[in-house]
Amino acid sequence: MFRCELCQSVVPAGTRSSKVILVTRDKTYDERGGGGFASRGGFRKRGPSRGASPKKDYDKGGEGQEIVREASVCPKCAAEHKRQLDLESTDTNEGAE
Repeated sequence: MFRCELCQSVVPAGTRSSKVILVTRDKTYDERGGGGFASRGGFRKRGPSRGASPKKDYDKGGEGQEIVREASVCPKCAAEHKRQLDLESTDTNEGAE
């Protein structure tokens, strides 16, 4: 049982909630990792094996989007939100042609 964050109605127990993204923002990610390459190897340690050591990758960073606000909503509000997103995407696609 939970309360929908959009319509404020109490949803019966056993009903699955859905998460909808309400607000996003553009984000620039900095590069991570050292030297621009990933290295593996070195000396083996004595004792029980702990499996393969994780490979540390170099991440060059970039641009993307970050979620600012999301809401737990009832199935009815989730369907309405999806319908609005579909309408917005068809409107922007028609304008691009």
